[in-house]
Amino acid sequence: MSDVNDRTCGVCGNPARAPFRAPQPEIAPDLDMRPGEPARSTLIDWIQGCRHCGAAAPDLAVLPTAARAVVDSADYKALTTTVLEETLPFRRWALICERTGDPANQAEALLQAAWAADDAAAMTAASSLRAEVAALWAGTEDVELGLRRLDVLRRAGAFEAAEAWGDSLAGRINEETAAAIIAFQRARIARRDIGRHLISSAMPPPAHAPHVSHGKRASTGFWSRLIRK
Repeated sequence: MSDVNDRTCGVCGNPARAPFRAPQPEIAPDLDMRPGEPARSTLIDWIQGCRHCGAAAPDLAVLPTAARAVVDSADYKALTTTVLEETLPFRRWALICERTGDPANQAEALLQAAWAADDAAAMTAASSLRAEVAALWAGTEDVELGLRRLDVLRRAGAFEAAEAWGDSLAGRINEETAAAIIAFQRARIARRDIGRHLISSAMPPPAHAPHVSHGKRASTGFWSRLIRK
């Protein structure tokens, strides 16, 4: 096994730690897939920051060489004074992803920044960040991202957009669990609810013993996460 001293920041070459490994969650995730405790409370540790150059990433050692220009840019340096402090590591990582052509990780970083804003009770910042995530996920045909985008829109208070997206999802997704989540979200949207809800709250429990179909869904990555309680 490589020693930690063998790992270096991809931007400046100084020593870097191994990436953080969050503990396994013991309760259901939120509807946007923020994990339950104890993983939830480790959010602050998910992004490493290089003490030498200021680069930020889940794993500094695998940053591409193109990240150097981003870290040296005026836009990157300006984040220090223009964004909520609690969101800074995630905003830095999101900007690196944006400028190096990685929109998938950009969206995840911005959503994590929204979670950090939630924890800081900075609701305006959280709403704005969720709006950015929703824009990046616009038009997705992926079921998981589609369901998460619905929650992102609702929690951003973009109720008209959330209603339209919910209608779109309901018209093309027939899977039982996904349909239950969509119905739950549409009810929350109608009530103008921007609060956090667990996925387990949106899912009807089995009447008695779990049907075989529950076991089949549990065998797939996404649905097993959905039904973990």
